[in-house]
Parts: sequence; C-alpha cells; structure tokens
Amino acid sequence: AVVSTQSRAPNMTEFIKQGSSWGQVTITICNSNHEDNAWEYEKYGDVVVVERRITKQGSKYKLKSAAGTVISTKKNDLTLLLDNYNIQVNNPVSILNQEMSKKFLASTDPGSKYNFFMKSTHLEQMILDYQQVNEKLETIKHTIAKKERSIPDVKAQVRHLKNQYDEITELRDMGRKVSQLKDELIWAKVKEIEDEKIPIERAIEKINQHLPKVEQEISKAQEKFNDAESTVKALEQEMSEDMRRYQSLESDQASLKQLAYAKKRELFEVQRKIKTANNSIKDLNLDRQRLKKRIQEIAESNEARNVEAEKAERERELAECRSKQAKYTEEMTATSTTMANLQSRLSDMTLDLNTIREDIEQTDGQIRKHQEMLRTQQEAKKNRVSVFGRFMPDLLRRVNEADRLGRFHKKPRGPFGLHIKVKDPKWANVIELAIGGLAMNFVIHDQHDKMVLQELFRKSCPNPREHPNMIMMKFRDELYDVESQKPQTGHPTIYDMLEIDDHVISNACCDISRIEQSLLIESSEEARMLIVGHAPRFVFSAWTLAGDNVKERGTYSNDLSRNSSRYFRDDPSQVIEEINHKIRQLREQCSLQRQNKGGVEKEVNDIRAQYTTEKKKQQSIKRMLENVRNRVIELDNVEEAPLLDATALEDELQQYGDQIQKINEDIGTLKDKEEILRREHEDANKRHADSMERDSHITNRLEDLKIKMHEGQKKNQRLLEHLEKWKRKKKEVNSEKKKFSQELTAKKREITESQGMAEQRCPRVDTRKSAKDLEQQIRNMELRIQQGSSSSVNVDDITRRFHDAKSKYEEIQSMVKKMKKFSKDLERILEEREGRYFRFRKEISKRINYFFIMNLSQRGYTGKLKVDHEKKQLEMQLNVDTSGASQDTHDVRSLSGGERSFSTVCFICSLWNLMESPFRCLDEFDVFMDLMNRKIAMKLLVDHAVQNQQRRQYILFTPQDMSHFNKKFKNMKIMQLEAPERNDADD
Repeated sequence: AVVSTQSRAPNMTEFIKQGSSWGQVTITICNSNHEDNAWEYEKYGDVVVVERRITKQGSKYKLKSAAGTVISTKKNDLTLLLDNYNIQVNNPVSILNQEMSKKFLASTDPGSKYNFFMKSTHLEQMILDYQQVNEKLETIKHTIAKKERSIPDVKAQVRHLKNQYDEITELRDMGRKVSQLKDELIWAKVKEIEDEKIPIERAIEKINQHLPKVEQEISKAQEKFNDAESTVKALEQEMSEDMRRYQSLESDQASLKQLAYAKKRELFEVQRKIKTANNSIKDLNLDRQRLKKRIQEIAESNEARNVEAEKAERERELAECRSKQAKYTEEMTATSTTMANLQSRLSDMTLDLNTIREDIEQTDGQIRKHQEMLRTQQEAKKNRVSVFGRFMPDLLRRVNEADRLGRFHKKPRGPFGLHIKVKDPKWANVIELAIGGLAMNFVIHDQHDKMVLQELFRKSCPNPREHPNMIMMKFRDELYDVESQKPQTGHPTIYDMLEIDDHVISNACCDISRIEQSLLIESSEEARMLIVGHAPRFVFSAWTLAGDNVKERGTYSNDLSRNSSRYFRDDPSQVIEEINHKIRQLREQCSLQRQNKGGVEKEVNDIRAQYTTEKKKQQSIKRMLENVRNRVIELDNVEEAPLLDATALEDELQQYGDQIQKINEDIGTLKDKEEILRREHEDANKRHADSMERDSHITNRLEDLKIKMHEGQKKNQRLLEHLEKWKRKKKEVNSEKKKFSQELTAKKREITESQGMAEQRCPRVDTRKSAKDLEQQIRNMELRIQQGSSSSVNVDDITRRFHDAKSKYEEIQSMVKKMKKFSKDLERILEEREGRYFRFRKEISKRINYFFIMNLSQRGYTGKLKVDHEKKQLEMQLNVDTSGASQDTHDVRSLSGGERSFSTVCFICSLWNLMESPFRCLDEFDVFMDLMNRKIAMKLLVDHAVQNQQRRQYILFTPQDMSHFNKKFKNMKIMQLEAPERNDADD
C-alpha cells in the first residue's frame, strides 16, 4: 500500500520502532488446493506468506511457501498474487482508515459520495483505463500514419538500389554471354535459312494433300448442280398444277356463296310457314273449345222448342244470320290474304334491314380502320417510324439497346418499310400492293436472335396479333449481284424503282418477292402482250399502274382505289389527305346507309302496325263469324227437329280435328323440310369455307413454291459459280506446286553451304532467337560492358545497402499491417467494453440501492440511494420515522449526526455486497458516533459479516469494548492490543 493513503506517517521509515534499524510485516494467506483460485499451489502449498521488511533505505518483499522457502522477491509477483485473490489494497471500501472514515462520515456532499462510490466499485478505474486505451489508440494511429508516409520514400530507395544491384549482377556475366551469343548468332543464321525451307516443304505437302480434295469438290459441285436443276424443274411443274387448281377454285367460290344465300332465304321462308301453321292450330283449338261448349249446352237443354209461332221468327233470323255469315267469311278471307302479304313483305324487309345493318357495321369498321391509319400517319409526320405502329419507336429503342449489350448474334433489320424508298411516287401504290406485306417485317440471322426479338415484341406490344412477322435467313456481308439475272425488256423492275439503304433487307426482298424479276409496265395491255404465255427470260411477273399483276399464266386484277400507299411515301401529307378523303366518303356512305336504314325501319314498323291492325280485325271478324255460325247452327237445329240436335256441331267439331291433324302433318313436313334446308345451308356454308380454305392453302403454297423456285434458281447460279471456282482452283494449285519445287531445290543448296561455314567455327548450337535479335543483343551487351567498366561503383556497398533497405521496407510494411489490425480490433473491443460498462454501471446502481434499502430496514428506516451519473452525484434519502406515520424521505443533511453515521454505515455495507475482495477492513470508524448508533452500526456490521463470511475476512478496529460479542458468534475473534510503549517525547 502507498504510505500517503494510510494517514499514519509521511513516509515508510516512520513505521520503524525507535531504536530499531528495521521493521517487518508478515501476512499469511490461505492457499488451499480446494479453492478454485489457489495461487501456484505446486510452489507455495496450503499458504502463501507475504513478508515486507522496511529499512531506512526502503522496503523489500518476500513471497514464501508453507515450508518457509522464499519463492519470489519481485513486486510484480506480489501484484499478480493480489490480482489472483482480488485483494484491493487501495480500495477505500476494502480498507477504510480512520482519517478517511472521519472525512467520509462528516461529509454530506453528493459529489464526494459519488466519487467514493465510483472508486469503491472500480467504475472510476474502468473509466481511467478506457481513457488510457483511447490515448494509446490515438498514438498507434499517429504512428501508423507516420510509418505510411515513410513507405513511399523507402520503397523508392529500395527500387533505386535494386536497379543498381541488378545492373552490377548482370555485368558480371555479360562478357561470357557475348562470346556464347556470337556462336549462337552463326547457327541462328543457318537456322533461319533452314526455317525458310520448311514453309516451302509444307506448302508442297499441303498442295499434294489439297489436290485430291479439289478433285472431290469439283465432282461434288457437278453433282449438286445437276440435282438443283432437277429440283427447279420439279418445282415449275408443281407450280403449274397448283395454278390450275387455284383458278378452278376461284370460279367455284362465287357460285357457292350464292347457293348458301339462297338456302338461307328458303330456310327462313319455311320457318315463317311453320310459325303461321302453329298460329292456325291455336285458332282452331279455340273454335273447338267453343263447339264443345255449345254441344254441351244443347245436351243439357234437350227439350222441345216452343210453339210453331216461333218458327217464322227463326227462319227470318236464320236468313239474316246466313247473310252475315257469308259477309264475315268474305271479310275473313280478305283479311287473311292481306296478313299473308304483310307477313311476306315483313320477312323481305327484315332481311333487307339486316343486310343494311351489316353494311353499316362494315362501313363503321372501315372508318375506324382509316381513323387509326390517319393517327398513325399524323404521328409519322413527327417520327416516320410511327407509321409502322405506335409501338415501333419503343421497339427499335429496345432493339438498339439489346444490340449494344451484345444480346444478338447479329442485329435484326427492320421494319423493311423504314429502309425502303420509292424513286417515282406514281408507282408507290403499286409497289406497296406488290411488297407491302413485307413493310412491317423484321429479318433475323438465327433462332437465338428470334427468341430475343420475340421477348422485345412482348415488352413493347402486349397484343400478339400486332407483332411484326420475322424472316430468318443467314446474313451476308455483300449485296446480291442481280445484274446477271436482270430481265432485258427495256422496262424497269421493282428493284430498279427502290432505294434500299440496307443490303440485308435488299437481299431478303429479292429472296421473298423476287423484286429484281418483277417488271413495272404502265399499260396493262402491253404487259399482257409481253408476258402472258411467253414470259421473257428472268421475268417472274409484271405490275401495271392499274394494279394488275400479270404473269405468264394469266392476269390478276386489284382495286387500287381501295389501297393507298402508307409505307413508301416520303411525305405523309398526301397520304393523310387521301385518308381524310376516304373517311369523308365512308362517312357519306354510312350516312346514306343510315338514312336507308331509317326508311326501311319505318316501313318495317308500318308493316308491323298494319299486320297488328289486320290481326285484331281478323280476331274481331272471327268472333262475330263464330257467333253467327253458332246462331245458324242453333236455328237450323231448332227448325229441323223439335229437339236440339248436336250432330252437325259434332261433325263440324270432327272437321276441326281433321283440319288440326292435317295442319300438324303439314308442320311435320315443313319441319322435315326445314331440317333438310338447314343441313343444306350448313353444308353450303361449309363448302364455301372449305373452298376459301383450299384457296388460301393453294395461295400460300404458290407463294412458298415461288420462294423455293427463286431460291432454286439462285442456288443453281451459285452452284455453277462454285463449280467454275474449283476448276480455276485446280489450275492455280498445279501452278503453285511447280513454283515451290523450284524454290526448294535452290534452298537446299544454300543450306549445305552455310552449314559447312558454321561448323568450321564451333559445333552446332540450338537457338530459338532470330539473327537480328542476337546481333542487337550483342551490340547492347558490348555497349553496357564498355559503360560499366568506365564507372567506379563499390559492388559490396551497393549489395549491402540494397539488402538493408529491402529488410527495412518489409519490416515497415509488416509493422503497419499488424498495427492496423491491432488498432481495428482494439477499436471494436473498446466499443464493446464501453457498452458493457454502461450496462454494468446501471446494474451496480440498482443493486446498491437494493442493498441500502435492506440495511436501513434493520432499524426500521426507509429510504433510497439516488445515483445521477450525468451530474456525478449520489444522494442518500431516509425516512427515520419508525412508526410509519410519514412516508416522506429527507436528505441526510437534515438528520442527526448518529442517524447520518448509521446511514453511512448502511451505505458501506451496501458497497461491500458489490465487492468480491476477500478482505473488509474498517479502522476506528465509530469514534464519532454516540453510544446508541455505535451499537446499531456495530451490530449491523457484525450481522453483515456473519451472513457473508464465506471466503471473506472482516477486520474491524475500534477503541470500544467488544467483549459482549464474543459469546454470540463462534467464528468471531476479538483481539485486544496492548497499550503502545511511549517515551517522554511522546508524552
């Protein structure tokens, strides 16, 4: 312990007894092997004896074993021993001397108590340790920065010395190498001549190997050319047969369409008759019901008529009724005829009205289609790409981005129309009619590019029906040579009339539409005279200004008025004007159709109204006729017999039944006919659809055959060129073989001469270097040897300095690396420890408050410890009212001296509960207490010691009599010191 902290003497020598030259303090510490923290039990045994001898010159330590053997005299070992047992010599709570006790008991300052709390719990020492670590961390960082600043200079010095060292080392061996290089140079020149022979031999060998291949390729090319010729002829025959079938199908389609329409009208008429017959059956059933009712009435009133006087009246009434019956019958017949006529007119007008509605819907569809075309063309004035679809600008942007990212093997080209311009605007409509189907298409190189482009289509245009078509063909780097197959007729071709800025699209148009073999002729008559039946060579077809497509087997007409160029005009203004004009025409046509529709609808409504009126009139006449007929029957029956006879009515009832049966039979016949007509109508529609499908199939097949024919012709031309190329190749190979044979003979003669000259100087030296490189290397070495011999350089000094500098550089780098790692780990650990410190400090504050409350309760007091770490204050608040009448707490400054001393003792006991030190020592702590508080404080300390005595030792110094405790606790020892010897000076 430090002397100044004991408040007993100014220095250590004051502890030596007067008249003696030294003093000694001996402490025996239990070091049982059963304890977890036994200190080096193998050396010391069951106890460790610490001996300190104090002399005038100073003091020394000795650590002895249980046997009295001195084990160590180092203070560092004593420190380690104290740390092992957690003996806190300088902790004021562990060892509280009299002076410190006096100050502590007398002080009421919260700051002093907080400092005492921090020191006793070692929290203050932990803060100081963290501050010291931070300071060391800053020192380490400063050292690292300083070392890093010095690295470039050291590195430059090492590099400079290394260059000097390498130069010196290299000069040592350079003279010997020069002689070796000169020998190597002679044979290098020989090797170069020998190497010149090798390519010639390889060339001759390659030619000999290549000649059979050339012969084989010539044979293959001839065979492929013959096969291609046969294929083209077969395709021509197939196209001729398909064309005949196509023309036959076109003539059948019109008749099939008319047949389907006629069957539809017949079916409608039969259905109308069935409906009329059903209405008649309904009316006859009503009449039968009335007759049945009348017959029943006659049967019920089967009594004789009245007297003969009534007979004359009946006859008169009968004649009148018969007259009315005839009149009503005529009116009934006229009304039925009128209704039948109205029904027929209504059916015809309904068919006409449906036809007009279909025409209006078709016209509206045309208007919407042209309005969409108009919007597209208006957008094309700002961006021509928009004419190919609103999604096209975004699609092209995505294609360019994908090409920039390398997603395509070769960038797709399209749309075709964007790269095509028509030189003469008058042919724009015709050319769009001929190749307009390609305007939206894209051409791709392979299947991979197709998959990528389809993905871009889906992103730019969600509707799959609007996706452009894709044509897959291998891209060629050059434009097709069409001059060799160009028609010599004096008329331009579609190819001549187009400006195509992309050779891939130009080649695709030639492959698909054969534009280089399609003529443009203004007159249709002139085109037919030129082509039909005897087309000139290389002419596929001809197009006229009227829109006719003239081919060798016939002419196909087109209505140009319904087709306006959308894609191949530079200025969309004219197209916009044409579309606006077409929209106006369609609107006028639609307006007329709507007016016609209104007139027909009015007429249909009038006919329906007339039919309804006639129907009501018929029903009224029918009711009156029925009444008259019944009255006639009634009067006839009365006249013929005195009793009513229902035979005539029953006969008439039977007639009604027969009529109903006949009508039902007629309905059955009509339904059979309806079913037959329905099947015939469906069959006619199916035949018409099948005919259209066959027509479409043949058309597609013809287009495929055209493409195949064109490809076959081009393939023939390529195969012929391929055959001629291999024949030329054979001639060139034979010529080269002769030339190389002559060169090889001359080179062998030169090699023999050079080898003889080289062997005269030295044996053969193998080398891979060229003679030129060796000559340059020899010159450089001789120059460096000359320069090095003229300079005065200490080789040993340079070598030593280089190795020293290199070692220093590597040492600095290693040190910086280790220090950086240590600094980083230290920062991380310090951050974690500080976090743990704050949690530990909070927990310590809670625990000391708990123990303080428990200690106060032994005297019946209440209170708490209020620890404020921000203000660095610790306040003790107590309530000394043991009766419980008041719950208020007071600051210790308002208490009596004894109460304040007792609270301080409670505070010390609370601190002891937080300590792990095995010793608790108080020196005359109670000298300032009154008798009552001294007893309570001493009892509190003793009780605390008894409860916590395991592995702890409590030492209490007091001038008071403690004999009354001796009998209470068996582990308590009370030692009374003898009075100290004092001399006169002391007295």
